[in-house]
Amino acid sequence: MKRTTFFLKALLLAAFPVMLSTEISAQGEPTGPGQAPILPVPGYVIYSNSDTVWGNLTWSLKYVENNPVEIKFTPDKGTKQTLTAGEILGFGNQITAWIGEDDMAARIPLPPEDYVSLPSWKKKEPVFMNRLITGRVTVFMNRASIGMSTSRVETRSRIDGIGFTWAPGEGLSIGPTYRTDYRIIEGKSRFTSYFVVKDGGEMIKVEKEDYDPLLDQLFGDCPAMQDEFARNPDLKKFKNFMILTEVYNRLCSL
Repeated sequence: MKRTTFFLKALLLAAFPVMLSTEISAQGEPTGPGQAPILPVPGYVIYSNSDTVWGNLTWSLKYVENNPVEIKFTPDKGTKQTLTAGEILGFGNQITAWIGEDDMAARIPLPPEDYVSLPSWKKKEPVFMNRLITGRVTVFMNRASIGMSTSRVETRSRIDGIGFTWAPGEGLSIGPTYRTDYRIIEGKSRFTSYFVVKDGGEMIKVEKEDYDPLLDQLFGDCPAMQDEFARNPDLKKFKNFMILTEVYNRLCSL
């Protein structure tokens, strides 16, 4: 009986941080890529004339193909507006992430999430798509693949490339000046498929199951990347897609 009581107490203690995290997340503040803010959060809107205005926004929770199509936006010193993907160029909302563990955990701000008005993948209706990486290879989130991956990120070993370094807990460094926080890489690496545009061309769907045939199409035109592949063959694996794309965009810009 004592052993059973001890086990139940241990189970409740282990579950408490998870319940606490769920309770805090329910306050309405997004906690990771692609999560909808229910209460107003700081952000910006890019109007059709390319003007960028800051204020507070929420999603109206209307979707097409799992992508948001409408937001509520209150400009600083302005009145609330309802804006659709057919009316504006895009928006961004401020997100946060956990840092630390147990009682020492705290939220830290990350760069605003970037949403762009684009035709949806199937119906071709205007939606807001979450742009994860911008460059020659631009990556958009496939929100249908949220939660399909069971791990935060599979890349847990250090990679020392020729022009870059990836270190778990530290992040991605490219050349002497560019660095991406490891939490950003982790958050963007937990999906099983993405929508990708190369050099402004047609959007394609990049999936874990059909990834290898697309490697040359996306990254095969840059000698610097071939040198990186020769040094680190694991860089070609889907688990490193976010790292590979960031490196390509920096080392192989036109």
